[in-house]
This record gives sequence, C-alpha cells and structure tokens, in this order.
Amino acid sequence: MEHLPQNVDWDSVKVFLAVADSRSFRQASAELGRGINTLRSTIERLEDQLGFRLFYRETEGTRLTNEGRRLVASARDVQRSIADMCRVAQSTSDTMSGAIHLAVTEGIGTFWIIPQLVDFLRGEGRDINLNLECALRSVDVLRLEADISIQLTEPTAPDLIKKRLGFVHLSMFAGRSYVEAHGLPTSLADLANHRIVEQETEQFAGYRLAQLFGEEIARKMVPLRTNFSSAHYWAVAKGAGLGMLPNYAIAIGGDLVPVDLGMKMGVEIWLAIHPEVIKTARHRVFVDWLVECFSREKYPWFGNTAMHPDEIVGLLRSSGELRTYFEGFTPTLAAPRDGRLLGKAAPDLVLPQGGASEG
Repeated sequence: MEHLPQNVDWDSVKVFLAVADSRSFRQASAELGRGINTLRSTIERLEDQLGFRLFYRETEGTRLTNEGRRLVASARDVQRSIADMCRVAQSTSDTMSGAIHLAVTEGIGTFWIIPQLVDFLRGEGRDINLNLECALRSVDVLRLEADISIQLTEPTAPDLIKKRLGFVHLSMFAGRSYVEAHGLPTSLADLANHRIVEQETEQFAGYRLAQLFGEEIARKMVPLRTNFSSAHYWAVAKGAGLGMLPNYAIAIGGDLVPVDLGMKMGVEIWLAIHPEVIKTARHRVFVDWLVECFSREKYPWFGNTAMHPDEIVGLLRSSGELRTYFEGFTPTLAAPRDGRLLGKAAPDLVLPQGGASEG
C-alpha cells in the first residue's frame, strides 16, 4: 500500500478523494464548490510531491493509475482520522446540550432501552440529540463509530473505559398458541418432535441442534431461522415454534409459556465508552442512567444467577415499581400457568455458546 508523505495537507487529500470517487474533475468541482482549474492544480501539485501520477486524464473523465488506486486506502484513513478529531472536538464541550451516539445490540435496544429512554430525554435541563444505533454487530468505539456501546462481547481495546453491566439469562419459551396446538416437549429427546425457531447473529452461532440430534433431524426441526432479535421474539410469541429468549421475555408483551427442560444460557452485557466523550456532562449523566437500566437491585434478572421466568412474573405482580416499567407492553400476567402445560423438568442442560435471542 502506498503511504502519504507527512508534508501532504488535508485539503489535497480531500480533493484527491473527491476526484477519485466522482471520476471527473467537473463533478468534483461541483461537489466541492471550487473551480476545475483549482482542482487540477491541486492534483498536479500532489503528484509532484509524490513523484508519480494519480490519474489518467481521459475525454470521458479521469481514471486512477495503479499508484493512485494503492493510495486511496491511505487517503481514506486520513479522512477518517480528521472526522474522528472533529467529532471528539464537538462532543467534548462540557454541557448538557448536544449529541450522543449510542450503539446497542438490536434486541436490548428495542425491548429494554427504548421503553425507558423517553423519560431520560424529558429530563430537566437536557437538550440532547440521541443517535441510537441498534446494531447486529459490535461497533468500534475507539474509532468513534459510536460514543458508547452496549454489547454482548467484552471490549478488548486497552484504551476504552468498560464495565460489565450484568447478564442476559436465556430460557426456552413457546407461544401459548403453539402449546395449545402442539403441547410441550416432556424431555430433551421429545424436543426432536417439535418445531424450533432459531436465531443466528455475530454473537450467536445458532442452537447447534445438529450436535444434539444429528443433521437430518435438526434440519426438519427448524422451519424458521432469523438474524434479528425482535423478529425471533415475535416468531416464538406468535407460535412459529420454540426458541431461546431472555428469562424476562414473558413480561414484555407476547403470550409466552416457559419450557422447563433445563435448557439455559448466560451472556454477559458490556458497556464500552470512549475515554474522551466521558469528559462531557451529558455523556456522564447518560452513562449513569444506562448503568441504572441494568441495576441488579431493581431488575434482578440481570444478576449472576438465572431466575426462572415464573419468579420474574411473581416480582412483577408484587412490586408496583417494577410493574410501571412495562406499561404499554400489556404483559400477560393475569393468572398462573396451568402446571399441566409444562413438560417434566430435566437436569440442567447448559447450551454450548450458540444461538439465542438477546431480546
């Protein structure tokens, strides 16, 4: 890869990328609002500094030379670095007014953060513009793809500020309509006779049913596979099949029945913060609020020990404070489930690190 010499200025790099992207001095001139001859002079000066040509000038426009193509990657690195510097400078004003960029896994963002976020934004003295990115992958906070990230893998960059918020504990559920039509499995072996909704994402590699039942049976068990947590949740809730969901999933809208086969899985929830943005007042307040969203005292299902979904329902019935969180979701908490709907409990089976919705 060709590298830019240290004496090349940012303006020349910007012009180079504009001409490379548009393949035309005329179009680059319109985009940058500068004269064509000015752009041509800038490129010629850059070529003199580098000692080789960057473009072939042709009647229909411009075309990168081999050296020019190799230089594009380095030029884009410079462009990203300048953009990062501008974002940090903009975000480090110590005020409660301004932008915050939060990246969060799609399920937690949709089902957990959004319902609580409205009250935060209404806070007195706050003029915050929040960019909430519900991502299917972990973002690079250190490169300022986001100011703050909530993710299911531990951040590894040494300069990041990080904190483990808790755990998502996953259990198997079925929609009540599925139970009424097909019943529930009575054992792990009986699970092979049921339909499974499977989720595959960057964090989860699927349920690995082939390891438990063999390739042919596993293929027949899965009528639906998705990479989206909210789609996975509603597919299970509406009766498409059984699936692994957070143990608090019974309280956020769908009519779900726990499947007591001892199948469970725990996934860590991590907070990653860019060390510069935490210097602003609005980011500090927002981070404190995020940590409170996963308080184990207020929401014990995020603790180290998995709670059975029935325990969570009991808490929601008995605690007015917890009940208020779920306003708008109309959770089904009317009556205890009929024990006859449940399969026999099997010894705890801890799934291998593979598919599950983080809801």
